[in-house]
Amino acid sequence: MRKIISLLIITVMVVSTLSLLSPDVSAAAKVLYVSPAGDDGAEGTADAPLRTVSAAKEKLKALKGVLGGNERAYVFLREGRYPLSDTLVFTSEDLPNVTFASYPGEEAVICGSREISGFSEETVNGVRAFTKTLDPATDPADFKSLFRGGEQLPVPRYPEEGYFTVGATAPEDDLWTEENTPWSMTLGQRSFYAHKEDLAFDFTNPEDVQVRILHYWHDELMLLTSVDRASGKLSLSRPSSMLIRDIDRYYFENVFEKMNEPGEWYLNRKTNKLYYVPYPGENADELVLYASSLERLVEIDGADGIEFDRIRFTETDWTVPTPGGWLSDWRSEADIDALQAALDVRGVVEVKNAENVAIVNCEFINLGADGVKILGGVKHSRVESCFFRNIAATGVFVGGTNCLSGAPECTADITVKNNDISGYGRKFFCAIGIQVTFCDGAVIDHNEISDGYYTAISDGWVWGYGYQLTNNIKITDNLIYNIGQGWLSDMGGIYTLGVQPGTVLSGNVIHNVAADPGQGGYGGWGIYPDEGSSQITVEKNLVFACGSDSYHLHYGKDNVVRNNIFALSAESQVRVVSRFEGHKTADFTKNIILTDGKTPVFSYIGNSAAFNAQDNVLWDLSFGKKVYLLTDGDSKNAVSLSTARRKGLIGENVAADPMFADPLNFDFTIAEGSPALEIGFEPWDYSKAGVEAGAEIGLGRHSDTAYNSHCALQTMRGSKERFPLWNAFINRIAAMLKAMKTFIRSLAF
Repeated sequence: MRKIISLLIITVMVVSTLSLLSPDVSAAAKVLYVSPAGDDGAEGTADAPLRTVSAAKEKLKALKGVLGGNERAYVFLREGRYPLSDTLVFTSEDLPNVTFASYPGEEAVICGSREISGFSEETVNGVRAFTKTLDPATDPADFKSLFRGGEQLPVPRYPEEGYFTVGATAPEDDLWTEENTPWSMTLGQRSFYAHKEDLAFDFTNPEDVQVRILHYWHDELMLLTSVDRASGKLSLSRPSSMLIRDIDRYYFENVFEKMNEPGEWYLNRKTNKLYYVPYPGENADELVLYASSLERLVEIDGADGIEFDRIRFTETDWTVPTPGGWLSDWRSEADIDALQAALDVRGVVEVKNAENVAIVNCEFINLGADGVKILGGVKHSRVESCFFRNIAATGVFVGGTNCLSGAPECTADITVKNNDISGYGRKFFCAIGIQVTFCDGAVIDHNEISDGYYTAISDGWVWGYGYQLTNNIKITDNLIYNIGQGWLSDMGGIYTLGVQPGTVLSGNVIHNVAADPGQGGYGGWGIYPDEGSSQITVEKNLVFACGSDSYHLHYGKDNVVRNNIFALSAESQVRVVSRFEGHKTADFTKNIILTDGKTPVFSYIGNSAAFNAQDNVLWDLSFGKKVYLLTDGDSKNAVSLSTARRKGLIGENVAADPMFADPLNFDFTIAEGSPALEIGFEPWDYSKAGVEAGAEIGLGRHSDTAYNSHCALQTMRGSKERFPLWNAFINRIAAMLKAMKTFIRSLAF
């Protein structure tokens, strides 16, 4: 009987699911069909499909007021490409509660690109090239993105590998003054000087050359207005957002003279001539490329219940910040903040003033802006089981205004779950995998985020202890790795900012976060609660092999950090700074801290009244119980565990082997009998971090990434150089012991 009942339940579930997704649900106008071979004058039936998504959207308006309650309409897109010349806009005039989905078993592609063909062959820069003078009447207009067979093609850069270093800062008359900039680091410059030997040739159309400057936590991206090779002066299309220093790195993009590798392309905007370097075997008369000048594909503003299911969004353009553009004429600190984290970049799918929006099992590939941008007034919405690759800016952005909870303009109850995000920040390096600014409750769960140049997950947007809407953010079971990659500074696998009651970071695995290793670089941190981060619980996270610290807290109040594993990061495992405000910064208990080669377990410790480190297990793989701490960031101020305890810098902790299975190969399984278990440490299955096992991502993809994908300890190899005096002392003692051992052996012989 139980088997029969179970079978009946399963049958009902299957029938219910099919009734939602099957194209045979022919409740007449409630279900429409679209095909690239269709006709917008057709009825939209399975046998007479429409041709465009916009036509289906318009046809559904007739049902507004006819369908009752939450009754849903469906638009099924047959296999193929659906190029848009304008953004698809949903407003309160449109029918709510509509699902746009690929026809079962097929893949529908909504794109912003148009075809270019009819090339000729010639020789350019000494290599074979295909060229075409574009016809404004038939070919795409001015564009910065070009694609071939699903691949985004690169523009040539100079130098072709690596980067240059700034020769000198701008002359005084090119600097902004203190009267019109809010803080010293934003004394921006309208020019800088290159080393003259780096300007080895004249640029074709210098005003089309982009210069990218890498410094602090931001990459400047601007156009040149002039180049003076005699002096080395480079004039810029807008002021820099922060000081350009003579230690900063930079390089040029879109340089015609360096176009010589297969796949590279260049558009001469003065002559409207397109150049492309072919791959072996390609023929000019058969080549088809796709160009895009459209950034945003979909905008939802005031339409509730819109869903996209199993749709691929791809091939959109991007914008270089220029005067009069969307990143210009800053005059306030809020405007400067917009430059950080690529905050002002548009969304390819952008949502505002809507409820119950769902974007599920979709793909976002080769995009020139944020993948999904959820803005003010959005509630009870989700981005789930989606696949992101080669995104110019942020994968998923969530945030509206810093309003009072419950206000109509608030963003609230957003879920970002089970998404695979890799290759974000490809045009705007300072972009983020998943960013939450102002949101009243969100779940960021089981996402896999990798291969970015800046922070993977960012939460909060108010510096210090001022009010912010952001609270009750659950950042759980995410897998984060290989971010930063040495390009920028001041980043974290997970970054938080400001007071956030109810926010929890739990079950996350973070490794290989690497900041700029140069003279001006700093801060490749695993978990990074920044200025004023308060009332945040951090528990059951595994963080290891980061270039700086596993955990770095830059002042805050009443944080709880417990039952985590912080291991094998290069500068120290735990750093807590600015604890001089007369209140408790954090309770740090029942954590396991593993280091090697005398890298500090704690740094910048002040006193146990401000930062209570109690009942933690500390161990050094090379030196065992001989762990040490820093009272600041200077290795000369190293103290032993017993000294730190005696001076009241920390509480009572245990120096003992936690008995990990194989930590150097990233197996942090704890053996029975571990002293960590005796202090109440609770093991958890960290291998479950990331996309849920067996889940379908995007259009039929499955992720099976192991939790330690692409792990490396190369960040540790240079860590001993961070503390030269200490290590010189250690090496000296080791040499003396070795000599003594040799001498004793000789006596015994």
